[in-house]
Amino acid sequence: MKPKRLVVVRFRQDRNKWEVDHANPPGVWPARSRKLFETEAEATEYAAKVAKRLEAGTPAAQDPNMTLAAAFERYFRLKVRKRSLAKDRRHAEHLKAAFGQHTRLKDLTAARISAYRERRLAATSLRLKDAEGNPMPLSAASINRDEWGVLDAIPRVKLEKEPEGRVKWLEPDDEARLLAACADSGNSHLLPIVTIALETGMRYGEILGMTWERVDMSRGVIRLELTKSGRRREVPMRQAVYDALARLPGERQGHIWPEQSIRTAWETAVERAKLDDWHFHDCRHHFASWFMMRGGNLLALSKILGHAKVSMTEKYTHLAPDHLRAEIARTERAVEPVVGTKGTTGDEDTAQVLDFPRHSPVAQSVERVTVNH
Repeated sequence: MKPKRLVVVRFRQDRNKWEVDHANPPGVWPARSRKLFETEAEATEYAAKVAKRLEAGTPAAQDPNMTLAAAFERYFRLKVRKRSLAKDRRHAEHLKAAFGQHTRLKDLTAARISAYRERRLAATSLRLKDAEGNPMPLSAASINRDEWGVLDAIPRVKLEKEPEGRVKWLEPDDEARLLAACADSGNSHLLPIVTIALETGMRYGEILGMTWERVDMSRGVIRLELTKSGRRREVPMRQAVYDALARLPGERQGHIWPEQSIRTAWETAVERAKLDDWHFHDCRHHFASWFMMRGGNLLALSKILGHAKVSMTEKYTHLAPDHLRAEIARTERAVEPVVGTKGTTGDEDTAQVLDFPRHSPVAQSVERVTVNH
């Protein structure tokens, strides 16, 4: 049906005004809307805008009667190329079930959202279990990430306090056990995949989506097109990564890994390596942590990881060997030796004996200055 059939402009003799009667997009309640104008010109101008909107297939953002279901459909049309769209659709189904798909956006008040948040705080995860096999409470991040995305004005709701970003790394013995468990896996690709994760900091999806066309063995880089930030980037290969890729059999074309998921093989390897609370994404933290602990540059790390802002990488700053210590040394004031008169004879220089614990910072400063005097 053409848009012009969905919009009608008529003169209402009973009101002595011009009326625009138009259909609303699917999911918007009510199905039709009517609006009165003083002049024919005003009504015609408004009708043209409505017709254009209907032709585009998107409801007006300011529509006061837009329902939650219609808002999500509008969001999905605008985000059709978003990589995590399937996850967004699952979240949308959950929210529509919780609030009602025909609920108007203007009725989603802060009070209703706060009540929903309280219910979520009391809920438990369907997937995560504790050491005794009991369901774990939902994390603050899970609750705060119930993002709306379709509301033009978000009701003010107090968010749960989240812990600082996760920073973990493996000690050499732990890393060796993990790689050995991967080597013993029935999945022959698990070892090279995990090696690449530990040695590049690439994300799970980035590694599983690798193609031979994007691997430049001559330059020693992996070119990534589809990234979380939406920006292309090149990841340099360490020798371990180069060797892992060079040993792979088969033709050098198309996708490198036939698997869509290595979850079962990965979880088995982590269990055999006796690693507690270790997730695949922690391999990314492992790479970043050791990069900084071995003296790497923060800006370079940010580019390797593909962070949109350097501030996202700063949580690893404290792991740098000279972090803060160099600044303390640079701003340290010169300390003159404390000289007293007790026990002096003639022109001899003697330092006053101070009663500080030998290993206190003050005692060490005085001791150092006295020795270097």
